[in-house]
Amino acid sequence: MSFATLSCLALLLVPLQPPALELVNPRATYGHLGARRPKTGILPGDVVHFTFEAKNLTLDANNKASYSIAIEIRDGSGKIFFEQRPYNAVAQNFLGGVSLPCSAFVEIPLDAKPGDVEWKVTVVDRATKKSASLQGSGKILPADFGIVQVGLFGDAEGRVPVSAVAVVGDTAYLRHSIVGFGIDKDKKHPHVKVSMRIVDDKGQPTMPKPLVGAIGEGVSADEKVVPVQFAITMNRPGRFTIELTAEDAVTGKRATIQYGLRVLDSE
Repeated sequence: MSFATLSCLALLLVPLQPPALELVNPRATYGHLGARRPKTGILPGDVVHFTFEAKNLTLDANNKASYSIAIEIRDGSGKIFFEQRPYNAVAQNFLGGVSLPCSAFVEIPLDAKPGDVEWKVTVVDRATKKSASLQGSGKILPADFGIVQVGLFGDAEGRVPVSAVAVVGDTAYLRHSIVGFGIDKDKKHPHVKVSMRIVDDKGQPTMPKPLVGAIGEGVSADEKVVPVQFAITMNRPGRFTIELTAEDAVTGKRATIQYGLRVLDSE
């Protein structure tokens, strides 16, 4: 037997290393499972949702993964802005494969100081003690008039988040809130017009006129965050963009947000 043959056999006897733990496909979304949100900064009063997949977590005999997830956000000076210490979780792998979805969210206080932030998410496989991290940056904007806490839900009470991919026949509720509005000095309440317009993938409106609502009488001058909701029934497949607009008659300010939605044929 030649030396070269012995070398090849020796290589074959080396145990294969298990694939490394990876965190992939990170994305910030409007609400849990919602449409991707642009990197334009976060207003105080908003909620930041973050989703990713953990690959190659160890699965036990019941196809369950045990892991922990920790979140750390620091401001521009390096000071801790938000911290979630390692939180233990168990996930069932129902459909096979090597990826499991993970998510996290952070509420930005109304009095949060503006500035850049650095974030880090760390996942530890509790079976092997191996870890993997994701890091990135963001920005908290100065407090202002705007649309925050956008999310799509399967119920009017906002308890069941649904994804930005629906099926013909579904009904969903697009919830959001308005912050930073002015107060009418005489009437002692805000005067905000909110509207929802939907366009298809060709940019054509799907309705003759936007749906319109109002925030005004009945809202206390002490309120800082006012929720709004529009119901949407999915009557045809396609890709759509929901355009939310808020206009403050007291300050003259205007805010808009776009939410991407895909509707599939039912099977």
